Amino acid sequence: MSGNLKEKAFKIVKQRNLCSYMNDTKWSELRSAMLNDMPFPPPYAMKTLFEDCGEDISEDVYHIGDWYEGFCIGEYFNGGFAVEWIKVRTRILKYRGLLISPEVLDETAEFVGVLKKYNIHYEEKDGIYTIYGYR
Repeated sequence: MSGNLKEKAFKIVKQRNLCSYMNDTKWSELRSAMLNDMPFPPPYAMKTLFEDCGEDISEDVYHIGDWYEGFCIGEYFNGGFAVEWIKVRTRILKYRGLLISPEVLDETAEFVGVLKKYNIHYEEKDGIYTIYGYR
């Protein structure tokens, strides 16, 4: 089945009459920048053409995002061809103890800088940045 994932993805795109917003190069640039150019890899939720792969990031979380293996879809290391959208939260919480409120680490400016550097279209609402692969 995994050998036919690209065919299956493109069939879904055609059936749902979706328009491509990103390509493999853009997804690779984004992923590489999240791993190499950011203070921490931001958490994200992702929806592929096949299923939801993410979690609730409507509020700040304590963990970073898995930008290395998170895009592995089937046998494809860069499965950007199947990403419908990704929602990125640019803040995380840093635990400081039971009696002390967590520190909020915010990399919004760096993240937006990366998106502009690579000309990646995004939408922002309530601190969550959505990047569409298809729409």
